[in-house]
Amino acid sequence: MNHLQIGYWELDLQSRKMICTAPCKTIFGLAETDEFTYEKLLSLIHDDDLPLMQQQINNVIAHQTDNYNTEYRIEQSNGTMRWIKADGWIILDDNKLARLAGTIQDITDRKLSDLRKEELLSIVTHEINTPLTGIKGYLQLLERMLSASDNTKASQVIERAIKSSERLENILSDYFSHYKSSTPERLDRLHDFRLDELIKEIADNIQTIASTHQIIIRNMPEVWVHGDRQDLGQVLSNLLTNAIKYSPDHDAVHVDLQMDTKNATVCITDYGMGIAQINLDKLFNKSYRVNNYSAITGSGMGLYICREIINRHKGRIGVQSVEGKGSTFHFTLPII
Repeated sequence: MNHLQIGYWELDLQSRKMICTAPCKTIFGLAETDEFTYEKLLSLIHDDDLPLMQQQINNVIAHQTDNYNTEYRIEQSNGTMRWIKADGWIILDDNKLARLAGTIQDITDRKLSDLRKEELLSIVTHEINTPLTGIKGYLQLLERMLSASDNTKASQVIERAIKSSERLENILSDYFSHYKSSTPERLDRLHDFRLDELIKEIADNIQTIASTHQIIIRNMPEVWVHGDRQDLGQVLSNLLTNAIKYSPDHDAVHVDLQMDTKNATVCITDYGMGIAQINLDKLFNKSYRVNNYSAITGSGMGLYICREIINRHKGRIGVQSVEGKGSTFHFTLPII
């Protein structure tokens, strides 16, 4: 770890005494001979990021099972701001909580590069969307002008052009969502919340625009989880929308929530096209789309983004499907 410039520290929870390696002090802008207490460590963390770090540690202490990993800013003694990647865990002694331990690494260069990329992607997406919206609007106007004529061929061309512009919009949206979801979570988006309430909220929202299908909620016990409510809502929205999209000849989608002592499992079942076994292993790959579904628009990024979000929440996502009979997409999350 010294060779890789990764700092290591341990904190005795009884005596509050902390020990740390030389790289740990160096990363925080201290000399190897300087005293470095846990209180000193906390004092150097940026005020906006300190609550997140403390919340992560409190969760680890409370559950005595989970590790934590987070990113935060520190202000060194000379006023320099740095980005830190921190990982931590508990150490038991005779099955009793004895110490906290953790590693830290300076990721400032990578973080600044990510922020510049995010800003550039945001600008490019906006600059492309502006003329794209105009193109789509003109095409729709032209479609209405041709609707009264008998020029079937021209109407078909316009219809295809509109669908192509909509697909481009979806691709831009999905890729930007993927990049945003890959950046570290901010404090105000990580908290404890009821998963069952989020499921009902997203299902209600989708139901208002899905006149062809009925979303039927079956098992729905009260379940608390910790994480990014907005991102998990995106997962539910994507899976429900897909269930409706890929079952055009059926009118029902079922949603179930189950739980055991450690995890909650969400299952979304449709009775539509289903997926061939040969495609199941690739389904969550980036930009992968099943060839048989080429008539249905999409970028192929949706399920990949869902997998990334669930992985960040230390969960698992998968699918069971029979071609021609439907699919059940399911994901698990640790409960609190």
